[in-house]
Amino acid sequence: MAMPKFARLNLRRIAVIVRKELLVLLCNKVSRMLIIVPPLMQIVIFGWAATMEVRNVDVAVLNHDSGNWSREIIRAVQGSPTFRSVTFLTGEEEIRPVIEKQKALFVLVFDDTFSRRADAGAPTQLQVILDGRRSNAAQIAAYYLETIIRSIGEATPMGQASLAASSGVPHLNVRVRCWFNPNLEFQWFFLPNLIGMLSFMLGLVVTGLSVAREREVGTFDQLLVSPASPTEIALAKLVPGCLVGLVHGTIFLLISVFGFGVPFTGSLVLLYVAMLVFAMASGGVGLMVSSLSATQQQAFLGAFTVGVPCILISGAVTPVINMPPFLQYASQLNPMRHFTTIVQGVFLKDITVAAAAVSLGKIACISVVAVSVAVWMFKRKA
Repeated sequence: MAMPKFARLNLRRIAVIVRKELLVLLCNKVSRMLIIVPPLMQIVIFGWAATMEVRNVDVAVLNHDSGNWSREIIRAVQGSPTFRSVTFLTGEEEIRPVIEKQKALFVLVFDDTFSRRADAGAPTQLQVILDGRRSNAAQIAAYYLETIIRSIGEATPMGQASLAASSGVPHLNVRVRCWFNPNLEFQWFFLPNLIGMLSFMLGLVVTGLSVAREREVGTFDQLLVSPASPTEIALAKLVPGCLVGLVHGTIFLLISVFGFGVPFTGSLVLLYVAMLVFAMASGGVGLMVSSLSATQQQAFLGAFTVGVPCILISGAVTPVINMPPFLQYASQLNPMRHFTTIVQGVFLKDITVAAAAVSLGKIACISVVAVSVAVWMFKRKA
């Protein structure tokens, strides 16, 4: 009776190849710098720079009005922490250059009857010219501005009359409470996702370069004539990428929690189990890329060709629900999507093992398929 293939694997031979791969990674100064410095720089830089919040907005004002209400709005804008500076224009011909040169995100234009109409209780108009090239920032800044104008508008005669007319009507008092992220801190959302993104790319690149490096330096044939079987060689190539992913995941976890104050409310064991299975999935994909590449340059480009789309459709950057239906279904094959669900739950929601079981099971299935296909491709190429 033939023994199953996994029973015939020699763990000692696999360990020897793993040791050789780790020595190549860690003893080479260039490789050591590439796997340590850039990821650490990225998580620190992205932690401070990457945000969807709108801050330090420059505003331009063209004020034809000499009344009180336009000055109140301008003072409120100047006093808001969202807006950095207010530039006063003298004519309409200055509006286009200010927007084109991005000296202001938007321009406020008051006509000469603005305050007079507001004092008379008549409807007033305020023109806001937005820079459409920065559509997201412009929309958010316009919302901030609308809030300021609405609060000042309630103090005008027309606003006071509206409040008096509705005094006998019950008001709807809306109180908003945000679960899991009360202050809507963008870092709390983004940094846990960044752990998955950087670990995924590291697993792809480290594993993807391993076989291509052997071919490029001419040691691949020597590896094949060693006592180790192609299956053992392929599995040994996966281990360094998994270890690098776990180490970097630990470093990113510490930086996120102690460096940026992101709360960690869930199970550390669950996070590490998910990281291990996820690292195997990314390593399997990297080994597939490596098996198709003849040089390290091809493997590096292949890793980015696969990795960037996986990150974009994972929900780590933009919500999956906003994507077209076919991309939502395709993202189910992406381990990053399911790992993002787990890592956000572990950080912010204290997700239970039962709640994470579905996502973890999907990552495990993807990992098994990816590793099996990668080993098959490696044996076929060998």
